[in-house]
Formats: sequence, structure tokens, C-alpha cells
Amino acid sequence: MKKINSLGLCFTFAGCFLGAGYVSGQELWQFFSSFGINGYIGLAIAVILQVLFGIVLIQFSMKTGIIEMDKVVITKEIPVLRKIFAFLQEVFLFGIFVIMAAGAGALFEEIFSLPKWAGALVFCAVVALLAIKGIGAMVGVFSLFVPVLVAVTAGICIFTVSQNGLPEITAEVKGTNPLLSGWLLSAFAFVSYNIFGSIGILTPLGDRVKDKKTVFTGVSIGGVLLFVIAIGILLVTGTFSESVKSELPMLFVARKLNNILGYVYAFLLLGGMLGTSLSSVVALVTYTELKIEKLKTKRFITVAVICALGLALSLIGFSDLIGFIYPAFGYLGFAALVMILINYLKCKSCTK
Repeated sequence: MKKINSLGLCFTFAGCFLGAGYVSGQELWQFFSSFGINGYIGLAIAVILQVLFGIVLIQFSMKTGIIEMDKVVITKEIPVLRKIFAFLQEVFLFGIFVIMAAGAGALFEEIFSLPKWAGALVFCAVVALLAIKGIGAMVGVFSLFVPVLVAVTAGICIFTVSQNGLPEITAEVKGTNPLLSGWLLSAFAFVSYNIFGSIGILTPLGDRVKDKKTVFTGVSIGGVLLFVIAIGILLVTGTFSESVKSELPMLFVARKLNNILGYVYAFLLLGGMLGTSLSSVVALVTYTELKIEKLKTKRFITVAVICALGLALSLIGFSDLIGFIYPAFGYLGFAALVMILINYLKCKSCTK
């Protein structure tokens, strides 16, 4: 089995979170930018916690050999609790995929004037084809799109600030989402749902990473990339305040700056959506195969069913899905984060 180096882990870790909501600006606006300067403080706290929990998850898997997402949280043999957690985890991973498909539908409609269902159909078909190849395809997609996405987002930010200056940031603003009533609560909810949704993605990497140094280096650099992209997006959407009325704010800005840049960012945004969708579907399939042995020979059917259901539900609407699913599962994930941390601290001396 080929090992993942620090760079590959860096792009994979960052790519887990760079989905449609993140790189479009919609998710970052709802969770951070709407709170003014406090939102920026919340973002810094959130990224640091994401890095810490990312390192904890992968190292815990390396030490114990546990790659099942339910056992990482519930280490004791309590079948009922494991089943409840696994169900919630699977629902959330599936929800992330649905959101990405909805985002792809919105993107194809805005750029190519295709009906949302047609764009989502094309997107889900590509995800299905890549998901059949498993973790290798996932790492490959992240390694291709993440560095380019970072560079282009940073370029848009630098150009916007150089032309317009830094946006005016108010001292304190009330959030626009009733599920996110305060900036600190919003930051913790952001970390919670991101890590909750990545448990099934990051833990299987424990078998693919060489050593602790690789984990620390890769995840830390990945966190820096996430922070750079997030700050850039918040500054840009803050400058073009009208962009937040769009389902895809950063695409709105890119197209306003330059039509060709709009197409470039649309392609990269689609890559971010593809990576996050792929990681979610691969995690779902991997867990299902671990629990139901006979499905290992029927991966195509499992992937096809997941993608077909995701396509049907994606027609609900992109921003509405983000505004409800992410905060709701953020609160549900608080308990999971506490359990993961406790299990890791208990297992400092355990070996595989």
C-alpha cells in the first residue's frame, strides 16, 4: 500500500473542507463574516482547533489500527451507541454530498445556463466514476485542485485589496442565521461539523501515513492553506458586499472582475466540490464495506445508489441546505469531539 507523504496529506486535509460552501464564500459568510471583527477571531480559533483535531484523529488511528468511524468515537463495545453514532455520521456525510451536488447544479446554471438538475446529474456521474477507485482517486483530486485553488483565491484577494483597499469591518454584528446566534458558538459549530464530517475520511488515512512527523507537518500546512483561503474569501466578499446575495459569492466576484477569471474560478470551484463529494462518498463506501463484507465485490452498486439518492435530494437548494444541515450537525458533533479527545488522551501509550 502506497504511503501518503506530507504534501499529499496537506492537500487531502485541506481538501476535506474546501467544498462548495467554503470556496464559494457562502459558508464562511454565514459562520464568520456576518459577525464583523469577532468573526475573524472566531475563524482563527476554528482553524487552530481543526488542525489539532485532525492530528488527533490520524494519530489515534495510527496507534490503534482503528479505521471505523464509529469505533474512533465509541471505543468500548456498546453496539447501540455505535450504531446511533454511525447512523448520524453516515447521514451527515451523505448530507455533505447532497450540498456539493446542489452547489454544482447552481454553478452549471450560472455559468452554462443549464438546468440545475442537469448540472447536478453530470456532477454526480463523475463522482460515481471516481469513487469506485477509492482513496487513491480522492488524494489525486485534492493534490491537483487544492494548490491551484489556493493560488487563484489569493490572487483574487490581492488584486481586490490593491484596487479597493481593505473592507470596513464593524466591531460587532449579529449573525444572519438564527441557528448561529453568537460568533464563538458559530466558530465551535464550524469546527464541530467539519471534524464530525471528516472522521470517516481522515481515520482511514492512519494506515497510509508513514509517521507522526508526516501527520503533524501535513495537517499543519493544510491548516495554513485553509486559513489563507478563508481570510482571502472574507476580505473579498467584504469588499463586494452585494456578492453575499448570490448563492456562490466568490464566483460572483470573479465574474465581476473578469469574465475569463469567472470561468477559471468556476472550474476550480467545481474541483473543490468534486473533492469534498468524493471524500464523503468514499468514506461512506469504505465504512459500508467494513461492516458488510459481501459489498466489497459490489462497490459499483453501492456508489450508484448513493449518487442517485444524492442527485434527487440536491434539488432542494444550495444556500438553504448549508444554512440548516451544517449548524444542526455542528451541535450534534460537540459530543463526538469530546469523546475523540478523551479516547486519544487515554491511548497515549497504546500501540497498534
